[in-house]
Amino acid sequence: MVGVADFDGDNKPDYLLYSASTRQTVIWSLSGPTFVAGAFGPTIASGYTLIGAADFNTDGKPDYVLYSSAVQRTAVWYFDNNAFTSGANGPTLPAGRSLTQR
Repeated sequence: MVGVADFDGDNKPDYLLYSASTRQTVIWSLSGPTFVAGAFGPTIASGYTLIGAADFNTDGKPDYVLYSSAVQRTAVWYFDNNAFTSGANGPTLPAGRSLTQR
């Protein structure tokens, strides 16, 4: 699990799951602690890792945050529920830094 956000618009948190071996994403819709339904999201681009979700374009729907450790680059994939709508490169981290360093 890499994130928790309201992907289905019911004002309840859902799980964002990611398999590093297949790069597949899955969204589990929840009602409180109860699993309601699952939906496949897109496969993450080679060289990137899914690291979380947040609403970057303020449309009320969570988006994916990606990171490439090889080039220190971030990216945002914009979503409408579990459907990819567009993407944008985020900032490149300074040399010698990673998202795991504090």
